[in-house]
Amino acid sequence: MKTSVILVISLLFLTISSCTTDSSKEISSVVDTFYKNYNTDFRTAERTLLTQDLSNLIDKAIAKEIFEAEKIKKSNFPSDKPLMIEGDIFTSLYEGQNSFKIGEIKTEENKATVTVEFTNTFYKITWEDEVVLIKDKYWKIDNVIFKGKESNAKSTKEELLSFINSKS
Repeated sequence: MKTSVILVISLLFLTISSCTTDSSKEISSVVDTFYKNYNTDFRTAERTLLTQDLSNLIDKAIAKEIFEAEKIKKSNFPSDKPLMIEGDIFTSLYEGQNSFKIGEIKTEENKATVTVEFTNTFYKITWEDEVVLIKDKYWKIDNVIFKGKESNAKSTKEELLSFINSKS
């Protein structure tokens, strides 16, 4: 009896730790794929790796940029610069990163937080931000919490919402 209880507990522990490892691998893969292919232009970010909520905010920001450009073009000052998002919104450094290292991964049910160490070698800066993922069918990036000292916003979503709601 004692042996079978220990065996059942051991199997349960192995099953749970195996699921956690599989989730960590999937989460790590999403973050790795996103940042390897991301070129600091949020308009070209790989949408299949983002939640629908974040993707919708990007669409609204792009629509606002187009609206602002058209408005300026039709104004008395068509050579003025329209309202637009400039700089990297998926890291806390305006200039973005050119290398990264995935750190600690914390999961809780269908939400994960990944600490990512970014480096911009041109500016000789290294910092950490937290990438938040949500699992529906698959893990997808939902936000990036800015931990670096260079950003005015606290997160990717806050930056997008601030732009979308700004008055021109």
